[in-house]
Amino acid sequence: MSTLIREVKLIKAEAKVNSNKWWTGQLFDDGTVKATWGRVGYKGDSGQWNRGEKYFDKKIQEKLKKGYTYLKTIGNGNKEVSAGTSVKNKDLHSIARTQLVKSSSPKLERLIDQLVKSNIHRITQDTQITYSSKTGLFSTPMGIVTMEGIEEARNLLAKLSVHVRAQNYNKEADDLLNQYLRLIPQNIGMRKFDCETLIPGELSLQKQNDLLDALESSYMALTKSDSSNKSNSPQEKIFKVDLDILTDDSERRRLEKFFTSSKRKMHGYDKVKIREIYQVNIHEMTAAFESTLTPIVEVFHGTSQANCLSILKSGLKIRPPSTASIAGSMFGNGIYGAINSSKSLGYTFGRWGQGGVGESGWLFICKFAMGKIKTVHSGTKNHSGYDSIWAKKGYSLYHDELVVYRNSQVKITHLIECK
Repeated sequence: MSTLIREVKLIKAEAKVNSNKWWTGQLFDDGTVKATWGRVGYKGDSGQWNRGEKYFDKKIQEKLKKGYTYLKTIGNGNKEVSAGTSVKNKDLHSIARTQLVKSSSPKLERLIDQLVKSNIHRITQDTQITYSSKTGLFSTPMGIVTMEGIEEARNLLAKLSVHVRAQNYNKEADDLLNQYLRLIPQNIGMRKFDCETLIPGELSLQKQNDLLDALESSYMALTKSDSSNKSNSPQEKIFKVDLDILTDDSERRRLEKFFTSSKRKMHGYDKVKIREIYQVNIHEMTAAFESTLTPIVEVFHGTSQANCLSILKSGLKIRPPSTASIAGSMFGNGIYGAINSSKSLGYTFGRWGQGGVGESGWLFICKFAMGKIKTVHSGTKNHSGYDSIWAKKGYSLYHDELVVYRNSQVKITHLIECK
């Protein structure tokens, strides 16, 4: 019986000629060459030849000359891809349950089940990315994406965002899209495509960005990245956080009052109620928090259900300047909070949150170490010489918004589940 000795996966994404194709070649020790090819998301055709390694290499070179490129997937048999990656044979669900649920609690188990399922659903719902409970990893139609691929995709999406916001869908935009689809292959059907049809506006841009966020956080939850060589090894402790039901009655009443009294009818969330309150202690955030940088202000931070697991794992982080994002950019690259619960509910139920029917809404309660505050009444990205911005309602703003510019200025204390 012959043994597989090499496998190469190639992809070609080119909007101009409606090309979104893949090619996989396999070489066996008896000289057999097998190949499969087709459009991304479809089964494709196959062929077999007894022609040996030279023929195998010749087919690869032919494809590369036609515009195909190597996929950055784990185990791809070419020198351009880091293949030294070990996969931890434990799924995200079991890790989250083990490390987040300290005692027998049906409510906490329900919470974790809900967040894990939502995290997986966000990644897989409109893409050809699939999740394996056996390996605990996500795969594109052509294999498991590497961290190197995700990082490159982020940079490309950031460049694409400039074109999307300016509605400047030119050749450069299509070229960027081609490169992006080579890294994150997606089933776009048989129709013709270009940047304008696939990413027509900021919501579709944000959807791709959220896809990369969820993909990275879930991948990193199961592997430990070595920044020097991009290799990965199992990580023992993933969720360094204390999470439990809030049982302090006085604190619960205080937070319920904070939630209810700060709602504004104009936001349209009058009927939203608190389902449960969880107390949260993310070790890294608590240790780094600048508690002496007064004043300390309590704020809401709304997020989608699918992002909760990532935040519980890593805390709230300021995005790198190159990262594409549409929500929370009026006052520059920082961490945003609001003193009105209804304002933050818009990021979990509304336009930015994209909450599905039946999904809960999620508000993190945070402490912001404001320090030297710059008070403004309209959008500005200039915060030089200040630790934070407090944007006051009035003029062009309907509500107060607070922004801090260092990760160490934020500490999460609670998570409110709304219905």
